[in-house]
Amino acid sequence: MNLESLIPADADGVLDTRTERLWLHPDGYVIAEVRPGLIADLDDAIVNVDAVGKLAVGIPRPLLLDMRAHATSATRECREYYAGAEAQRVNLAVAMLVRSNVSRILGNFFLGLNRTRFPFRMFSDVGEAVGWLRAAIKPDRP
Repeated sequence: MNLESLIPADADGVLDTRTERLWLHPDGYVIAEVRPGLIADLDDAIVNVDAVGKLAVGIPRPLLLDMRAHATSATRECREYYAGAEAQRVNLAVAMLVRSNVSRILGNFFLGLNRTRFPFRMFSDVGEAVGWLRAAIKPDRP
């Protein structure tokens, strides 16, 4: 599946980790694009949450997590970390982009096993996901 990146090719301030490419959008939300074909573990989760924190500069921000190219999985410890207190410190809300409505339905089922401490929704449409995240940004938030 060849997907166009949500992060502009000439974007400044992009952070790259083993499993993700991250960028703070000018509208105030972080975009994280998951690299295909990798299994994320706890170490990856720690590095990725830290990267969101660096981009967020101390302010919890909405996160657009683009999983559309992701063909594999994450360990249980990784998923628990993403749903826990450290992720809550940097994530105001998370919109996960998946390939299709079927993926969204399956993802929501598995999400029930790892409840997040922040608002979390799955989307198959980029515009709907971004709209939901923008609603989470308060007008006085930088």
